[in-house]
Amino acid sequence: MFDSLVAAALASRGVAAVGAWARVENAACAQRLFASADELERMLAADGSDNRDQWCLDNWGAVAASIAAAQNVSLGVASHQLLIALGLRERLPRVSEVFATGAISYRLVSAIVARTRLVKDPDAMAKVDTEIAAQVAQWGVLSAHKTEIAIDYWVDRYDPAAVRRTEYSARGCHVDVHDPQDGSGVAWLEAKLLATDAEAVDQRLDAIARTVCDKDPRTHEQRRAAALGALGQHAERLVCKCENPDCDAAQKQPSAVVVHVIAHEDSLTDHTPAQLDGKSPPLFDKPLSEVTWGEATAPTPPPTNGPAATPPAALLSGTMLPAPLLAAKVASTAKLVPIRHPGDAPPEPRYIPSAILATFIRCRDMTCRFPGCDEPAFDCDIDHTIAYPHGPTQASNLKCLCRKHHLLKTFWGWRDQQLPDGSVLWTCPQGQTYTTYPGSRTLFPTLCRPTAPIAVHSAAPAGDTAARGLAMPQRKTTRAQNRAQSIDDERRFNAALVQAEAEHRSRDRERSEVPSRPPPSYDDPPPF
Repeated sequence: MFDSLVAAALASRGVAAVGAWARVENAACAQRLFASADELERMLAADGSDNRDQWCLDNWGAVAASIAAAQNVSLGVASHQLLIALGLRERLPRVSEVFATGAISYRLVSAIVARTRLVKDPDAMAKVDTEIAAQVAQWGVLSAHKTEIAIDYWVDRYDPAAVRRTEYSARGCHVDVHDPQDGSGVAWLEAKLLATDAEAVDQRLDAIARTVCDKDPRTHEQRRAAALGALGQHAERLVCKCENPDCDAAQKQPSAVVVHVIAHEDSLTDHTPAQLDGKSPPLFDKPLSEVTWGEATAPTPPPTNGPAATPPAALLSGTMLPAPLLAAKVASTAKLVPIRHPGDAPPEPRYIPSAILATFIRCRDMTCRFPGCDEPAFDCDIDHTIAYPHGPTQASNLKCLCRKHHLLKTFWGWRDQQLPDGSVLWTCPQGQTYTTYPGSRTLFPTLCRPTAPIAVHSAAPAGDTAARGLAMPQRKTTRAQNRAQSIDDERRFNAALVQAEAEHRSRDRERSEVPSRPPPSYDDPPPF
């Protein structure tokens, strides 16, 4: 089937080729999900009696980590893909067949799996699967909302208690911070809140924005953006930018919030900081009516300062910050800690690295060093690539790993090799290899200068994890138990609503069947 789709796409031209390659893409996505489900089944079949479903990083987490590394995506993205793959394999085989033909997209398949999640009865699930598979190819032009209505129609027909109710849309509440990766030093904030919480946040931002005097140069929208940052720093008001020493709102407030920024020393001494507040400056220094066509179309000259002339700074959360923006925003109040490259320094005689060495490791790596993971380094563990005491505590043997990937390495058979420049070569249990590089490799290459080679003290014995007496943290309930409980809770809520709606319709029917009082007669003679 897949080969025939590729052949058809190669033979197509123009718009037809676009549609043909879209079907190839859909079919390839289906095969990718099927392979993910196969890997999960293989892992579950190989699971012994060691209760890995009770492990903090269970079979599901281990498979998701392998899938994430293979695609260079995050663990959360891989886990969601695995959830869709399992839903197709176990509950929607007919829809899965249609997906394999390339007739429907991953977005549509994801919606079907999510909207049919509450169906528990196998017979009802089979009927829903058959009905949707027969019509799903025609839903591609529907909007997301209409697609949900079409899916819910068949779910409601065979299992009314399994319809995903609007009341549960609150489960989709989230707040995401998106880094545009353009070096601008700004980020996008996207959130979905309960209506009451959204109104409270809206009013709170306005209230904080009004805590400055009338001479503050910022626009109202800029003050609202600054107010959101103030909330993040536990501040009750903004610092006024009027530059009036007598202004009561111009006093800076202490903050307990720590933001880790890596920067060259030149970035902190930039003499022309950026203007952060107020309206955008005019493009020309004379009225637009006097601007010639040549002046309007002339290329902008390269800046003598700013990001093109001064190396940028980087937040350990992954965002780049132009040097003038750093100088204007944080350099005057930040605590400066120099980063010392270890060079050829010998290993430290302890398990826990010193503060100086730990700072270097976190600034060199910037994020978790597992493939596809971008967890900030200051939220990660510092891991010995060769386990201590067999491996030394030195820069060439230390790297940052988030807790999940630290557990994955320790208990799930992943092997790693670290080079003196900080590069890490990973080998998964199935034999695939991946290479990750320090996050500072592009922006701060001097941090990646090779350090002293590792001098292994002694060979680690076989079964080193068991020899050290390590044990995987345990879950109180398994992942399957949590999912089943969630489905039961939502079905119980839906069943009560279905019963209440049925009783309401029954009462309305009874009212319509009660004989009404006969209309008054106007044929009687008047009383006179």
